[in-house]
Amino acid sequence: MMAQTVGPMPRRRLTDESVFTELCSKGFCLLPGYLPRERVKTLAAATRRLHPPWSDLLPEQLPPLGSLPAPNAFPSQSSSFPFEEPCLNQAIVDPDTIALAKRWLGTGQICMRGSGCSVRYPGFVDSTGRHLDGFSLLQTQRANRGHNQLKFWYYLSDVEPEMAPTSFWPTQWGDDGPRVVGDEHKVTGPAGSLAVFSIFTYHSRNDFTQTSGERYVFTVRWGRRDHPWEGQSEYVMSGSNPDFTYFIGSLAPSTRELFHFPPVGHPYYTEHTLRDLEDRYPGWDANGKYRAAIATSGNAKL
Repeated sequence: MMAQTVGPMPRRRLTDESVFTELCSKGFCLLPGYLPRERVKTLAAATRRLHPPWSDLLPEQLPPLGSLPAPNAFPSQSSSFPFEEPCLNQAIVDPDTIALAKRWLGTGQICMRGSGCSVRYPGFVDSTGRHLDGFSLLQTQRANRGHNQLKFWYYLSDVEPEMAPTSFWPTQWGDDGPRVVGDEHKVTGPAGSLAVFSIFTYHSRNDFTQTSGERYVFTVRWGRRDHPWEGQSEYVMSGSNPDFTYFIGSLAPSTRELFHFPPVGHPYYTEHTLRDLEDRYPGWDANGKYRAAIATSGNAKL
């Protein structure tokens, strides 16, 4: 096993050719200290408001003295998009993330499949072992890369070897599906590091054996817009969620398409439906693009 500790090195961007090359060759890419320090502080503070750090847990919330690191004594907490913290919602639509996902998936038409924020505490134990993710109704392991999905995991706290680090194995795809082609990389390092990997890349969770502390991760997953059989997230049922409505109302029309909304000019849009959408998502047509399109199409009175 190779323990890969993320240390100081030149910061790469997701749009760098080396990142895409690494993804193609082994199915994952690690970017140490990827996020700027101030960005890490903002996102980490938001995650702590959602899930308290170990030091803030009340005595009655802690496992009995001496029970750690017992399996699942106090394993983890998680939340999913849409988040109560606006900065987490905004972090999803990072331009470089979207650019890499589009290139990897081979299309400019992609959708956000799901996003989560989780914390691991002392006692977390996972027995899943080395595995691939699914997120599809189809058997896609032998299909081309267009049937893949791409995941971005932002580590928002320092990760030591005893704090449930994630393991990755270099993985390549052939006619017989994914296969491991290298040694395990157990990722540790400073807050702000990023792991990008395919759902067809072998990986595993690890146990949290340290007796204090926590490990925070913020995740985003992207897939092709024209693949409705793949991992649709429950957030499509969040239309009346106030955090969701504020976030969607603040986006540009083209960015809303990343969240399953029809593009400008779609037949769905009429004066009636636009009024309904503006009631639900304040700021929906702030720039007038939707109304301009329906005026051109003659759909205004339908």
